[in-house]
Amino acid sequence: MIARVRFILEAIAAGLVTGLILVTCIDVIGRYAFNNPLTGAYEITQVLLGALVFVAMPLTTGKGGHVEVDLLVPLLPAVVRRALARIGGAVAALVMAYFAWRLVILTQDQFHTQLATSGLGIKLWYLGVIGSLSFAVSAVVAILRRPE
Repeated sequence: MIARVRFILEAIAAGLVTGLILVTCIDVIGRYAFNNPLTGAYEITQVLLGALVFVAMPLTTGKGGHVEVDLLVPLLPAVVRRALARIGGAVAALVMAYFAWRLVILTQDQFHTQLATSGLGIKLWYLGVIGSLSFAVSAVVAILRRPE
C-alpha cells in the first residue's frame, strides 16, 4: 500500500515536472521563433510549481530529506539519536498538521469566494485541497517514519 502511494506521488511529481518543462519550452519557442509566447505561461508555471511542492512534501518527509542540522548528533549514543529523531518527527508532524488545518480554512475561504488567478482564472482552492492533503499525509508520515 505504502509503495503504491509512493509510486503514485512520484508519478504525479514527474508529470508536474514534465508539464513545467513543456510550458517553458513552448513559451520560449513561441516567443523567440514565432513572436507569440504562450498565453498564461507565468500563471501555469506558478500553479504547477505550487502543486509540485505539495506533492513532493510527503515524499521528502518519508525519505527524511528535510534540512537538518546535526553537528553534534553523530557524537551522541544511538539511543539518544533515535530519541531525538522521534522528538523531531513529532514536532515536524505537529507543524505539518497545523499547516494542513490552516490550509483547510484558507481553501474553504477560497472556495466560497471563488478566488482565481488573474489571467487564466485558475481556481486557487484546487491548490488548497492538494496542499491540505499533502500536509496531512506528511504529518502521518513524520510520525510513522522510523529513524535510522
